[in-house]
Amino acid sequence: MQSSDTAYPRFKSRLSPVELERFYTLTDAERIFCEAATRSDTTRLGFALLLKTYQRLGNFVTSFQVRGSIVEHTAAVIGASCEQDYLRSFDASQARRTHLSVIRQFLSVKAFSEPGKLLLQQALADAALTKDDVIDIVNIGIETLVRHSYELPAFDTLVREARAQRTATTQAMYARIEAALGESGRAFLDALYVVGDNPRHVSTWNDIKQDAALPTIDGMRDLVWHVATN
Repeated sequence: MQSSDTAYPRFKSRLSPVELERFYTLTDAERIFCEAATRSDTTRLGFALLLKTYQRLGNFVTSFQVRGSIVEHTAAVIGASCEQDYLRSFDASQARRTHLSVIRQFLSVKAFSEPGKLLLQQALADAALTKDDVIDIVNIGIETLVRHSYELPAFDTLVREARAQRTATTQAMYARIEAALGESGRAFLDALYVVGDNPRHVSTWNDIKQDAALPTIDGMRDLVWHVATN
């Protein structure tokens, strides 16, 4: 499964100048915030990239995961150099880890920690009660985390948890149904698949699952007889 199959946010392969201006230009308030939180052009660019890309993706990525056009546009906006060596150093720095906390506070979002994991698991389990497609379950998980202002985890984490919750929910449903059937109910269902001495060499289940005939008088008579005798 690819992230593009779901609502998981991702960078567009190509961005127009209008999109760069709209989504990756700092507002006046963001510019003031950025300048107050950093001390050099290098950290300022890294900080600005963290801020603007989080607003689009819902999680934090390294500078090398950001499209070159976004890096160049952001650098031009704040008047900073976009040399790759500087950004590489920033990605591995303590300053970046500090900036994550500062940006979360500014955006009023929470890291994907244990409470977020529990929230996600419950949302996925609830979704699995009515959804079978993992894509649908993942999308509900994304929607839940965003609604509760949580940072999105890695896409693979979402898929893995969605599959686990679907399996657990399905097994729990089967267990409840089996318990409700009891011995007699299970024996009745097993008997539906036995051909036995049926001269037509078909099971009772084969007759039950047949589609209804055309809505003619003869067809309706056959349907009434079929229901009455099965």
